[in-house]
Amino acid sequence: MKNYIYGAADPLQQILKGRFIILILNSMKKILLMSVIVGWLSSTNVVYSQDATAAVHVKLSLAENKTVYSIGDPIKLVMEFTADSDGYQVETIRDRDEPRSDSISVAPDAGVNRWLDDYLSGERYMRDVISFKKLSDSPTRVELLLNDTLRFDRAGRYSVKVTTRRVSPTSSLHENRHPIALTTNEVSFEVQPMSEADEEKEVKRLSDSLDATRDWQVEEKLTQELSYLTGDASSREKVRRFLNSEGRSGNYTTHIINGLFIARNRSLVLQLLEEAMRDLKMPVTTVLLRVVSKLRWLEEGGRVKAESATIAGVLTPKGVDPRMTEIQDTYVNELAASLEKRAGHSQTTTAMTILMNLPKEPQTAGVLLDEVRRLLLQQFDSLHPYDQNYLLDVYWEKLRDPSLVPTLEKMLGSGGIASKNIHDAALKRLIEIAPEKARGYVIAEIRDPTSLVDLKLLESLNDKSLPEVDDALLEQIRRLASSKVNFDSVYLKQKTSLAARYASNTIYADLMQIYRDASSRLPLESRAALLAYFARHNEQETLPMIEQVLDVIQPGQDFNFLPDFTQLYYSDAIDALLVKRLESDEPQAVNTAAYLLSLHGSASDEKVIEKRLERWRKMWGTRAAEAETNLQGTVERELISALITGKAWKLAPERVHELRQSCTTQICRQNFRTQ
Repeated sequence: MKNYIYGAADPLQQILKGRFIILILNSMKKILLMSVIVGWLSSTNVVYSQDATAAVHVKLSLAENKTVYSIGDPIKLVMEFTADSDGYQVETIRDRDEPRSDSISVAPDAGVNRWLDDYLSGERYMRDVISFKKLSDSPTRVELLLNDTLRFDRAGRYSVKVTTRRVSPTSSLHENRHPIALTTNEVSFEVQPMSEADEEKEVKRLSDSLDATRDWQVEEKLTQELSYLTGDASSREKVRRFLNSEGRSGNYTTHIINGLFIARNRSLVLQLLEEAMRDLKMPVTTVLLRVVSKLRWLEEGGRVKAESATIAGVLTPKGVDPRMTEIQDTYVNELAASLEKRAGHSQTTTAMTILMNLPKEPQTAGVLLDEVRRLLLQQFDSLHPYDQNYLLDVYWEKLRDPSLVPTLEKMLGSGGIASKNIHDAALKRLIEIAPEKARGYVIAEIRDPTSLVDLKLLESLNDKSLPEVDDALLEQIRRLASSKVNFDSVYLKQKTSLAARYASNTIYADLMQIYRDASSRLPLESRAALLAYFARHNEQETLPMIEQVLDVIQPGQDFNFLPDFTQLYYSDAIDALLVKRLESDEPQAVNTAAYLLSLHGSASDEKVIEKRLERWRKMWGTRAAEAETNLQGTVERELISALITGKAWKLAPERVHELRQSCTTQICRQNFRTQ
């Protein structure tokens, strides 16, 4: 967690913080991280232990004992945390534009501009990365740059102190202990004016250094220093670099954008950006549109909304200011009027920006959509592969058209790294609008021994089987089944799954021989796929083989087997097998069966799961404490979850509420606490 790359994400997420940023937590690591963050950030109605605050200490100092700065210089402070005893940890990453661990008090506050609050409309968003360090009597240093949130506009002497909530008791991820509020000592420093000539020299130094490097770490430092400068010379350079940032790192772009809002003369920045946006040769990106819209909104007096809500210490918006929407819609209409006068990259990029930011008013949006759709369909071949991929992935429903078939085939036939990245999107859309043409490409992918194109995509043809792939799959599976290369297990799962979906019974005997010879060495996921293939062609012979696997694997390992199998093959006989396992007394077997019945089962399985829950309550309802120690608590949780989420049935809202409130074990109550 030490290598924190700020701004490496899509820069669009760094522009208009009046809109929600959606964080998709798609792995257990992310889920655990969220647990830590929620516990760490919660500060509402917290009672802090006097003993705890007495045991931990923080000291604030000026980095390198520097006490005099010019306006625009980085002003770096250092907090040193210590603890008199074990049991405490400190979060060590700077806040930047994320949840505020540190509240900064400046005196006097006249002449101090809280630029970040303007830029983000007072909001903060969840971090992707946090890093804790255990506290001891040896100081742990945490740096704090005032420029990350403040701009000093007047010369003078200032005093600063910090209230920080970085320290928390050491705890497990599930204890959710609150942070400890600490207030530092006060430090003072002097801010002096920076002359225009001095700023011009500094801008030249930084600009020359940036021109000479493409190292992202060097860019990080140099663009940060440039962003902190506040005068007109630096503003012009920031605008120039913002408009010509292609090929630079996310860190570079983010710091330059921040610098546009740090600038003291935002009117100049807005004027320069509007001129650029109206230049018919300038491709207008969504980033440019939203920066200009936000600057215009601020120029008109747009400010932080008091009604923003606080959730776990993170401000979240009630909604976008209507005036902000009006401003952006006005710019979009202006861009649309200029489309016919634009050409090449300027025209297509601007058209994409209009598509991505259509006005809310339906009639206007419809007219603009018709125009940009026509233009983008005509020019689709000329778009950058990444733009093609984005449009196919995000705006397909607006662009879907048979005229794209030749372009999609061309994309599938091209080479290079960029083309490989758009291969899946092109194949997916070709399958949707011209499956007869896509069939050959799917066959080619399956035959390719190195292809790892998304399995669900390759499975999506309507053909019940593809005999053309039999020989290739048989050869690939035979080789992979005996391979000792670790990564070949990934290919094996892919190829056996494709056999389960498409291979004919012509290679049944050969695959059965491979399975019998290598079954003990095969990963469970690959065994599941081969058994799904066998079941599709001869279920009666396969059922005992499935039971045999389930009999020999360890408790809990069925979750590495049955979900893969049932995704590829499901029938009444498999449903009966899961119902049988649901009646088991082994908790993990019950959990897996309940989950899969809710996912693939029929409406009649609702009553089966309900009956199993009743039996569980008779046996464990009065023994909740014991159930917590032997996984039986997870059974209650999974049975209730299965009833609530079953795809073949729908419970009444009252019944859902009743089930959520009916938990007897803590693990079940925790699961439904926030639902």
